[in-house]
Amino acid sequence: MFKYLFAMIIPVGIFIYTLSFMRWAGRKSGAVASVSAGALAVISLVVSGATLWRILT
Repeated sequence: MFKYLFAMIIPVGIFIYTLSFMRWAGRKSGAVASVSAGALAVISLVVSGATLWRILT
């Protein structure tokens, strides 16, 4: 379990960075860009988490 949590540091960092981009895109480009970035952030975190869970456990 510790290996999984340690391996998730990079995907969570990418998730946080993408959420920051989502907020910026919402101010500059509008709602469609913001929702797209948010969806991409959630999908990438879930896929990374599922893949690492399957590999490490």
